[in-house]
Amino acid sequence: MAMNDHNLQVKLFGLGGAGMNVVEAFAKETTLPVECRLLDTDAKAIESVRQGQAHLIGRELCRGLGCGGDVDLAKKAIEAEQNMIREWIEDADVIIVVAALGGGVGSAFAQLLVDLSAQTSAITLGFFVLPFSFEGTRFALGEKLVGKFRPTMHGLFSIPNDYLLQEGEANQTALSGFERGNRWILNSIGALSDVLFKKGILHQDLGSLKRIFQARGGKAMFAATEALECFDLKAEAMEAHIETILMHPLLHCEDRPHHLDALLVVIQGSASLELTVIHTIASKIAQAMQFKGDVHVAAYVDDSLINSLSVNVFAKSEISKTSVDPSGSKELFSKIDEDASIDKEEASEGREKPKPLTVHRSKLKKKSKVGANNTSDQKEFSFFDTETNRGYFTDTSDKLFKGINLDKPSYLRKGVKIRIK
Repeated sequence: MAMNDHNLQVKLFGLGGAGMNVVEAFAKETTLPVECRLLDTDAKAIESVRQGQAHLIGRELCRGLGCGGDVDLAKKAIEAEQNMIREWIEDADVIIVVAALGGGVGSAFAQLLVDLSAQTSAITLGFFVLPFSFEGTRFALGEKLVGKFRPTMHGLFSIPNDYLLQEGEANQTALSGFERGNRWILNSIGALSDVLFKKGILHQDLGSLKRIFQARGGKAMFAATEALECFDLKAEAMEAHIETILMHPLLHCEDRPHHLDALLVVIQGSASLELTVIHTIASKIAQAMQFKGDVHVAAYVDDSLINSLSVNVFAKSEISKTSVDPSGSKELFSKIDEDASIDKEEASEGREKPKPLTVHRSKLKKKSKVGANNTSDQKEFSFFDTETNRGYFTDTSDKLFKGINLDKPSYLRKGVKIRIK
């Protein structure tokens, strides 16, 4: 049963095509008072929206035709609307941003919205889809933006498209692959909404999220059940289901935090959900993730789940010292760097400095000038004699003699077959 607390303001933003798909699907499924806004420069995409509040950005600049992946054009379009966006988020308690990075609209819109959100007191969370690694500059831009956003957000969750290839079957369609990633985000946003608005079997609330996502920066990760598969809630089936959750690719990504400061497990099931099941799931997840602290567990009844469970995991690793300038300054870690340098200097005091490695004097004579009058020492080893170009391949073209490539071995030029025993 939803709580009628209208003072709690949760703002969900879907930016660009990918972000709009997720947020519109969430708006169709939820009955909770989450404010859903969808932003794009493409008039056709905006007109097709049936759920949520759709906004066409850059009417005069883009004329409703999109920006064609041009980040600079999308940035100009969204910057013209920043006063309106400030009004949307000024009273927010939680801001959730969903976008695909690497393109035009998603990258530019997310950058402005994250910067403006950093000037508020709201918990700022982001679900960002990254391009395939073979997409070159788009992939590089996506990773660069993730690194830029992370210090100013309470929780940043990235979903690389490469993981969709690993999870699906060899013959999966593109639609089914992207639907899997969308479902991960949808289930996670749904779980967070339950925590904020519902009274559950085991209840968490906004204060719980503030304890989990205490400060901006750090590393966060999440995992969500892919589909609501029906299974028997017996020990063997439940163990297999937990193992499936623990093998989720987002829990094993390269940049996952190695030390966790907070862990939230959200479980959704039918009215027959037992406490032993909740205890088993939460304890096994904490054990597998080597988490020794207090586990925040939330459990909610969902009548649509019959003999099935939906499990969502959120984890955070904080930074010991965080310095955020509310005015929007980019010097976020200057204090940390300064303290780190002071610590290094203090640690080096009183420590015996290592002696430099000694090199035999014969090795310090220059090769081109040997003599008693030469007293200048060689400062570093020279592996190449630049005067005679030895060691450099200045010409790698084929050496032809009367049309014959002499660089090829004789048995290849003459067509001699070598028998290998």
